[in-house]
Amino acid sequence: MNIIETNLSFGSMSVRSKTTRIILHHAAAKSCGAATIHQWHLNNGWSGIGYHFVVRKNGTIERGRPENTVGAHASGSNSDSIGICFEGDFMSETMSDTQKNAGKELVAYLKNKYGISKVQKHSDVCSTDCPGTNFPFAEIAGVAGSANAPSTSSGSDKIKVDGWWGVNTTRLLQQIFGTPLDGIVSNQDPAQKKYLLRADSGSWDFAGSGNGSNLIGAMQNHVGVKDDGFMGPNTIRAWQKFLGVAVDGYMGADTVSALQRWANKQAA
Repeated sequence: MNIIETNLSFGSMSVRSKTTRIILHHAAAKSCGAATIHQWHLNNGWSGIGYHFVVRKNGTIERGRPENTVGAHASGSNSDSIGICFEGDFMSETMSDTQKNAGKELVAYLKNKYGISKVQKHSDVCSTDCPGTNFPFAEIAGVAGSANAPSTSSGSDKIKVDGWWGVNTTRLLQQIFGTPLDGIVSNQDPAQKKYLLRADSGSWDFAGSGNGSNLIGAMQNHVGVKDDGFMGPNTIRAWQKFLGVAVDGYMGADTVSALQRWANKQAA
C-alpha cells in the first residue's frame, strides 16, 4: 500500500494520546483530493484538513492531517479516532471496486497497526447522513457479509448462517466475547420480545431478572451503548449500524444473518 505524502502546511494541532477506532466519511463532493479539502477546512478557520487520509476514486491514498494528531472530522469523537474520507458523494454515487479495495486495505492496515477492531461511520457518532446511504461500509470496515448476502455457510464456518439466533449462535458469541459458555442469553426483559423477531426460544431466557446477560453487556460495550445486559431496540440499532444493515431496531433475519457472518469471521 502506497500513501501519497501531500506535505500540507498546518496551524497548531494536538498530539492524539490514544487510538481506539476509525471513523469513515465521504466528501459529499464528486471530485476532490486532500489539497482541496485542506483549503476548504482552512477557510473554515481550522488548522487544516480534518481527516487523516483521503481515498481517491482512482484508488490513490493521500495523507491529510498528520496521523498522530487529533483530527477534526467527528465532533465529540476526535480525541481517540483516525478519520478517513472517501472522495465522492455516496448519497447519489456508487463506489468503484478500485476505491473500495483501497479503502479496505487502508482500514486493515490501520486496524493491525493500532491493534483495534472498532470502525464506525460518521453517522454513528454524529447527526449526519455521512458517509451516505450507498457507502459500502460492511466491506470496507471488514465486517463479514452484508444484508443482501445469501444465507449459506461454507465449510470453514463455525455456525450456519440461517438468520435465527439460537444456541449455536449464542455459544459462538460467548466464545468471542469471553463470557460464560452456556448457550443461553439470560434474564432478558419480556417486554422487548417484540423487537427480537429471530430469537430462538431454546436459547433466550426472558426471566427479566438481575442484571441481564453478560453476553449482551459485552456486545453493548463493543458498539458503545449502555451495557445494561438487556437486548432492546437501542442495542439492536447500534449493532445494525456496526454490521452495515438496515437500521430499524428490530432483530430480523437480515440482522441475525449479518451477525452470524461477522461471528464466523471473528472465529476463523
